[in-house]
Amino acid sequence: MRSDKGVGSVEPGGGRVLFAFVRFWSRRWTGADPDRGRDVMVLEAVTALTGRGGGPPSVNDVARELGLDQSGASRLVTRAERLGLLRRRAPREVGAATAVTATPAGEDLLADAHAWQDGVLRDLTAGWPDGDVRTLVTLMGRLVDAQSRPDRP
Repeated sequence: MRSDKGVGSVEPGGGRVLFAFVRFWSRRWTGADPDRGRDVMVLEAVTALTGRGGGPPSVNDVARELGLDQSGASRLVTRAERLGLLRRRAPREVGAATAVTATPAGEDLLADAHAWQDGVLRDLTAGWPDGDVRTLVTLMGRLVDAQSRPDRP
């Protein structure tokens, strides 16, 4: 059996481990409401897109960020708007897209979600050396950055 270790190589099964981890944790922030995870997901998308510059995102931008079709993203945005977590702003120019922004209530929910996420990481890495935790976070950050590259298919 050939080993492809080196720059740019992936440990056999590494992709499955990554996706198992993502599948498990992507469904966990629910609180008392089973749809709360979706609310956090759409808030994360809006916040990430806003943080990349270019102004507030559109529903189509949110759809691309989440890997959904426009109608699925629109349902998520509509629910979050109805709950007071997001706000749609009418376009300033004819033909421009409606902008989506987080409200203070949305920012509070996202802060709670981030605190929960940090607690989960603390619990999962309890007993790990601090350097290992820093390395894990650094490498996960590199994965997130790589997925956001404009040249990524």
